[in-house]
Amino acid sequence: MKLPFKVNEREKKVLLAGGAAVLLIILFYGFSTYSDFRANVLELADAKRFMLEKQMQKLSEKDILEARVGMVKQEIEKYEKFFLRGSKPPVAAAVLQRFLKEGASSLNIEVKQERTLNPVDADVYLGIPVEIGFNTSTDKLKELLYKFRTAPYLLTVSELRIRVINVSNPVDVYATVVVTGFIKKLAEKKDKKEKNAS
Repeated sequence: MKLPFKVNEREKKVLLAGGAAVLLIILFYGFSTYSDFRANVLELADAKRFMLEKQMQKLSEKDILEARVGMVKQEIEKYEKFFLRGSKPPVAAAVLQRFLKEGASSLNIEVKQERTLNPVDADVYLGIPVEIGFNTSTDKLKELLYKFRTAPYLLTVSELRIRVINVSNPVDVYATVVVTGFIKKLAEKKDKKEKNAS
């Protein structure tokens, strides 16, 4: 290529050296920019990989948590089979009263007093307490308490008062026992509470 003006040999060398210097500077800045861009991309990729690993870990923990929740639900269902029959407190109380009287009469214990107490709120469940009073020997009282413990229902003896009938011969006692059974709360009551709260 011919230049429109004359360039001597020395000027050619200067122009070539200047061009080479400009090319080197452009290459240096280009490489520098590429290196920064590559470093940023690698850093972003590492951050995304870390986030992905965390999410994968959460997903694997989710399976473990779901398995635990399933086990707890099965456990709850197992215990709920031992709740009193009847979804309303009066019905459940009648079932419990009948069971207590039958247990006492099977040991020839005559129930002198019986009454249903107010249900006890236990969050998702209701405790249904029933009180009975009777004269008996200490041996029969022990047998009756054992019957309550081995009942087909989940029962707790929430109160036991014993009064000795004859102080000189403390074999016979008057016992007052409060036995509590459980039922699940009605779903509609729970829903009403949730609506009132919101």
